[in-house]
Amino acid sequence: MTTKQENKGKIKNTEIELYVINKVKEYRIAAKMSQRKLCMELRLSPTYVFCAENPKYTAKYNLNQLNELAKIFKCSIADFLPSPYVETDTIEEYMDLHPQVRIRNEKMIKEAEEKGRKKREKKEKTRVKKQ
Repeated sequence: MTTKQENKGKIKNTEIELYVINKVKEYRIAAKMSQRKLCMELRLSPTYVFCAENPKYTAKYNLNQLNELAKIFKCSIADFLPSPYVETDTIEEYMDLHPQVRIRNEKMIKEAEEKGRKKREKKEKTRVKKQ
C-alpha cells in the first residue's frame, strides 16, 4: 500500500484523460488564451485549467465542459478525443491509479458472485424437494 507521500508527484490521470487535457491545452494555446481566461469562459475556479493541465493533479474536463470548450474554440467535441480510441485498457489503468476503486469493485463482484451462488443453491434445493 502506498502512502500519500509516495503518491505525491505521481501522474493521476489515465492515457485518455491526458489526451483530452493535452488537446484542450493545444486549442487554448492556439487561441492565445490564458489558463485564467479559459477558466472564466468555463465559469470555473481561477486555477482549474492550471490543475487540469498539470498531471500531478486529478482535475479533468467532463462532458459538459468539453461541450462548452467546443463552442469556445468553434470545433467538435470529437476534436478533443482520440480517433478511434486509445489502445490502453483505461479502466484497468484507472483502477491502478485509484486502488480504492479497485477494492470497492472487487468487493462488489465478490458479493454479487456470492449472492448468485446462494440463489443457485436455493433453486437447486427447491428443485430437489419437488422431485
